[in-house]
Amino acid sequence: MKLDNKIEHNKIEYKASQVLEAYNIIKPVVDVSKIAKGEGIEIKEISMPKGYHNVAGFYEKDKKIIYIEKTDSPQRKLFSIAHELGHVFLNHQHASVLYRITRGDDGLQYHEKESEANSFAAHLLIPEFMLRDYMRRYNLSKSDYEVLADIFGVPITSMRYTLEYLK
Repeated sequence: MKLDNKIEHNKIEYKASQVLEAYNIIKPVVDVSKIAKGEGIEIKEISMPKGYHNVAGFYEKDKKIIYIEKTDSPQRKLFSIAHELGHVFLNHQHASVLYRITRGDDGLQYHEKESEANSFAAHLLIPEFMLRDYMRRYNLSKSDYEVLADIFGVPITSMRYTLEYLK
């Protein structure tokens, strides 16, 4: 999940903070199902269709359904839903079905829209104000990324990358 430096992270971070505020979410673990439901989006866990073996999730705009791989870990499912919500809130209109190939594929170069959705997911699930608060509250440092990942319910790799970009 490498974030592309070309992305306007401040705008994406601001959009994620607006969503958190709108849904009155002030502590981890971010309830992405509450957000999806509030937007009229259904979440379904499925076994990905043949040919989609690396796909962790996708959003079907016409039906307003986010599909996620049912065998993924709870942390991966959380990130997949947040990623797909990123496509929704960032108004990505480039396809009727948006998907990402990230399961076990660290280091991939993503299409710009996929990088933006990854950035949105990270800002939604691990907002800086929450992260700093929990680091201060429990006297944690950037090297405690596994503990922080557990607190926020996110994949360890997501927390590591977020901490790398922490201002």
